[in-house]
Amino acid sequence: MSSSSSSSSPRPFSHTPAGAVIGGAGLASTVGEKTLLKKFQRVAVVTDKSVRAAGLVDGVLASLGTRVAMLIDDIVADGDCAAVESMAALAREADVDAVVAVGGGSVIDSAKGLLAVLATNKSLAELEGYQQIRATLLPLVAIPTTAGTGAEATQFAVLKDLATGNKRIFVDPCLIPALAVLDPVLLVGLPEHVTRATAVDGLTHAIESIASKLAHPIATALATEAARRLLVDNCLQRSLADPTDLEARADSLMAAHLAGHAVNTSMLGACHALAHVTGAAAGIPHGVANGLFLVDVMRENAVKAGPAYARLARSLGIMSAGDDVAALIAAVDAFIHDTAGIPRRLRDAAPSLREDDLPALAKAALLDPDLPTNPVRFDEALLLSVLRKRW
Repeated sequence: MSSSSSSSSPRPFSHTPAGAVIGGAGLASTVGEKTLLKKFQRVAVVTDKSVRAAGLVDGVLASLGTRVAMLIDDIVADGDCAAVESMAALAREADVDAVVAVGGGSVIDSAKGLLAVLATNKSLAELEGYQQIRATLLPLVAIPTTAGTGAEATQFAVLKDLATGNKRIFVDPCLIPALAVLDPVLLVGLPEHVTRATAVDGLTHAIESIASKLAHPIATALATEAARRLLVDNCLQRSLADPTDLEARADSLMAAHLAGHAVNTSMLGACHALAHVTGAAAGIPHGVANGLFLVDVMRENAVKAGPAYARLARSLGIMSAGDDVAALIAAVDAFIHDTAGIPRRLRDAAPSLREDDLPALAKAALLDPDLPTNPVRFDEALLLSVLRKRW
């Protein structure tokens, strides 16, 4: 049997799996018993005040007992570079030997930043970018309390520099947590608006991963399963209908985690570039910002990513006799704006912004590290066009 000389070779790819993961109701309260943490005696627990007030960290603290060397509970939304650097200094003084992060993406990313500073003794400004950390970090156990960012699986961290108003993005395999603990019990009391926005974040990760210039079969398989749980299995709708539904919460956590695995090596695209700059400028929650732009970015990307979108549509059974790509985009639009309730207009999501701000946002998005892997070239004019469509 001969092979055709005209057939193209598969595109080379590299995929590094994330750290270990365990999942199940109540597992967060047993984390101190896990083999990874048994040998560590001076553990820092990182969380935020709302998570602590909800009692979600109590079981973790009880499980670790006297091994808790310090508790940091003042993480803010989007993190804060200066605060993270101060925390790292305190962790050094406390001779911390491991970190457990309990919270959403901001908490887990802040823990990653803390460990990066601790390992390198450099400022976060010096560590920003692609593989600038290049160090062996202390073990990080990530216990998410939201289902969207997938930060417990990724090599990324995004922290806001409050002094400049910019978001700093860090990409390095050393940032991948050593252990992720997916405990659906921790999501039962999640505020509804957070449940909605974080689900959109997870879907955006899956869609952008599949369309990326770096997309590959392993990442696509992970992202397709993440999208299935969100668009077909309706884990968001089930979580909204019954916030105590542990199976729905577990499905939501797994969707976010799988999408996080996918973007580790396939990366993201123009939607995230726009979300980063608008989120930094107006304080829009990241999932909401992604929801504003995903559909328009998909429409622009369909010129190149159409086959990938069509394959996803067929895999999920979201098909149309006329146009599978259009059917997928319509399903994504309905999920974001009808099910999750994300505003359709930027002016509604960010009252502090003015239309005159849009050119500066487009210029800033042009420099975002997620833009180069978008399947279609987004220049400043196209970025501005999408911003104006959503204004």
